[in-house]
Amino acid sequence: MSADLATMAITAMTTSIASGAGSAVVDEVRQLVRSRLGQSDEGRGALDRFEAEPGAGDAANAVRDRLALALEADPEFADRLWTALRPAAAPSRSPGAVHQSIHIGGNAQRSTIVIGPVQLPRTQGVMVALVAGVVVLAVLLVIGFRTVLHSVTGDDDGGGGGSGDARRVTALKDSATAEAVLPDSGSLPAGWEVTQAAKVTEGTPDDCSTACEGAAFTATVRYEKEQPLAGAFFYVQAYDTAAHAERRFEDYRATIDTSVYSSMSLPAMGDRSAAYRKGIVNGEHAEAGVLVGTVVTWVTYRTDSGELSPPALVSLARMLSDRAQQAQNGTAPFARAEF
Repeated sequence: MSADLATMAITAMTTSIASGAGSAVVDEVRQLVRSRLGQSDEGRGALDRFEAEPGAGDAANAVRDRLALALEADPEFADRLWTALRPAAAPSRSPGAVHQSIHIGGNAQRSTIVIGPVQLPRTQGVMVALVAGVVVLAVLLVIGFRTVLHSVTGDDDGGGGGSGDARRVTALKDSATAEAVLPDSGSLPAGWEVTQAAKVTEGTPDDCSTACEGAAFTATVRYEKEQPLAGAFFYVQAYDTAAHAERRFEDYRATIDTSVYSSMSLPAMGDRSAAYRKGIVNGEHAEAGVLVGTVVTWVTYRTDSGELSPPALVSLARMLSDRAQQAQNGTAPFARAEF
């Protein structure tokens, strides 16, 4: 089972690297594989070579073999990878009514490869993926392959924990789950250290100046680093319903003083997101908030270098919002920030 799961993961990654056509599924798979194998020099080396030469069979085999061993040794990691690889159920169709096709056409200058509803450019990278046979997984991901995956993993999808759902919206069940949404030292780049330990309070916090009806848990932690000096404060507030969380998110945004803060553009995250920045003496300060189902996340990022890095703020905000979603999906949060 571990070998089969490792093969599917490597197939998905090879297709993405060779074709240049990424997806949310592949991005999560790559993040999971790198976070695990990247813990050792040998693993990082194998991954670097694999990503540089996706068509090299020995490079893919080296990563697959290491991944299979990791999956065998860590059932929780195997469950996370399985959850990432399994797509949402395909739309209902009557038996025998599913029709997909593969078509390669066009002229020599602008030919394309069409797989069901997916159209890819006929580039050398895509052809490498096709020759290697790895595009089979891409086809399966498009048309839905629950039956195939069930036969490999033995998962009966009986509703245990809800990890089969692509995205769940549910209240966090306890303070430990809320605290798990906060990043740990392994979730941040090297050099970041805790300067204010994680803290979780139940119910409405004393400092809640805007609507906090339905607040269940509030979790906070602060990290800082040197060279260049920077700090980040992570705030997670879990609610009993998505409606209460949305109200809190909008009320918090309303408290932002627009005469001091200027709005920042932010890639789409969660259900809603917003970011703001302001200049401070010898540095900059920015905040990014994301509404994720029943959870409101907020990151306050400060740098004394005089130049705030928007990609760093985005990475921190995405990491926190992804962890909030993973907790609602019923899996232990594992998202990391990389910048």
